[in-house]
Amino acid sequence: MLRCRKILTILICLSILVSAIGSYAEEEIEDLIDIFESNSKIIAIIEGKKTFTFDLLLKEKVLWSDSNGYLGAFFTNKHFFVISTSSDAWQALPLRLDESKKGVAFLSPYIALLVTEDRAIGFDAASNRFIETRLPIHDELLTAKAEKYVAVVITSSRAFGLAAETSAFAEIHLRVRETIEAIKITSSKATIRTSDRLLTFEASGSSWNEHRLN
Repeated sequence: MLRCRKILTILICLSILVSAIGSYAEEEIEDLIDIFESNSKIIAIIEGKKTFTFDLLLKEKVLWSDSNGYLGAFFTNKHFFVISTSSDAWQALPLRLDESKKGVAFLSPYIALLVTEDRAIGFDAASNRFIETRLPIHDELLTAKAEKYVAVVITSSRAFGLAAETSAFAEIHLRVRETIEAIKITSSKATIRTSDRLLTFEASGSSWNEHRLN
């Protein structure tokens, strides 16, 4: 009888664990922030209750904006603005002169990402702060994307990964004559297959893993 109870307890625990993992992967997150621009101001309304505004500078123009899950963001010719549901104000990162010209922005429920010619800038909803890394000079940007729990930037010589609730980009170098053959990015994992290796970056980790193919 005691053995049966132990087996039943184990089965219940396994069922709860599988359910938790499944909900983590398939969780649907409602958009909790509404954003808009009006009279040279950017405005965020959080959960229909709290309102935050920020005055744009003279000749400052909005190039992109989006809201998703716990975040809202604006990308202008002078700033990268982000706000989260736990913020008490817009967070503003100044951009250098002409830096916005080749910039591309992405937003997921937990991570905001801006990639310019020489740096990648992330914003994590948990820490409410910007995280940035320098990109290699003269590198070609191959792809950049922010999914639910990970953001990835891949250039011709390196790959950078940022996971939700972490404080830095993880970086891995491509070898001389190593070529990228396939890239797959899901909500919590990035996979790069090269001519020599399989590189993976997961939301649950803080570094790239590599497996040799030859």
